[in-house]
Amino acid sequence: MNTAFASPIINVLIFILAFCSIVYELLLAQALSAFLENTVLRYCVTIGLYMFSMGLGALAAEEKYTKHPINTLLSVEILLTLIGGFSLGILHVLNMLYLPRIVFSAAAHILIICIGVLTGFEVPLFFEIVRIKKISSENIVLGVNYFGAFVGTGCFTFVFYPIAGLMATSFFVGFINALAGTSLMILRGLISKEALKPFYRLWTLQVMILVMIGICLFCSDPINEYFMDRYMNAF
Repeated sequence: MNTAFASPIINVLIFILAFCSIVYELLLAQALSAFLENTVLRYCVTIGLYMFSMGLGALAAEEKYTKHPINTLLSVEILLTLIGGFSLGILHVLNMLYLPRIVFSAAAHILIICIGVLTGFEVPLFFEIVRIKKISSENIVLGVNYFGAFVGTGCFTFVFYPIAGLMATSFFVGFINALAGTSLMILRGLISKEALKPFYRLWTLQVMILVMIGICLFCSDPINEYFMDRYMNAF
């Protein structure tokens, strides 16, 4: 693949993935403020735990995971799409189980940690891609990543939450995340021959998840009504 063509694609992917990750966390913070109350506490703990978990993810991104960085990145996006895109639904299901408050809180914060760790994997993987292929620089990777997170924060605050609501936002951002994962097919020219077969298997799974979350997005209103009825009946 022409590196001049690959560079802008990678930058767009970095932006989108950072955008999605921060929105997932803000979704969880807002949802937890409804389930567990104390909005300031929920946002502070969520963002703090997210940053800490990102550090853990970056530390965990060792050579065995970066040997085939695009394959690993696709695996990460599959998990992020499932955990992040369905995070609000998972919280509602947990709430319907009438778990003790501390158990519910622990499970919710495990979701936050999982998203943070997976997000922490992304930047080292992009570092490896641009380093091996000499496509871009690490400074640009970091800059685009931070900018994507900033835009995601603004969009959640001023567009997603007040207009679309939490459930539709979770499915929409999950859909965008899955779409970004499937778009890694464009970079298949950067993948070694030995890693192509596993990549195609992962890509097929990502497409299936894309379709599934797309259906959920289309049906987000009735899904939201169902969960809100259960939420209100819990009180």
